[in-house]
Amino acid sequence: MTKAELQKALRDIEKKKMELEQQLKELEEENKGNDPITASIMNVKSTARNSIASGKLKNVFENIINNIDYAKTAVISLANIADKAQDKLEGKVEEITVSGGMTVMTNMWVPMILGLIQTQEFQHLVANMVVTAIKES
Repeated sequence: MTKAELQKALRDIEKKKMELEQQLKELEEENKGNDPITASIMNVKSTARNSIASGKLKNVFENIINNIDYAKTAVISLANIADKAQDKLEGKVEEITVSGGMTVMTNMWVPMILGLIQTQEFQHLVANMVVTAIKES
């Protein structure tokens, strides 16, 4: 083969290579939108990046920490209630007195709860819980 023939063959090969690369690029672009896994990964990465950059992820973790503390307090209180109920079932009766020195009787739970509901602190606490629940929804 002559030099001219080799150069022409090389140009033909390069032209075919460029055509194949273009076809490959078009296929990749077509499949990019059709591949749900790739789209999902891109969405997750974008969401994670935005959450970290905006500080929302940190806020979520702080809320989890606060709620874990509340859950721990609630579980401890429920365990104490279960312990007291067990004592009462075993016949161990503990006398509880209120600030006036009066003994709390078992039939006084409704008036006690009604008294609690009427306090400003309880009303503010419940109002704050309602507002927080509405804002986070």
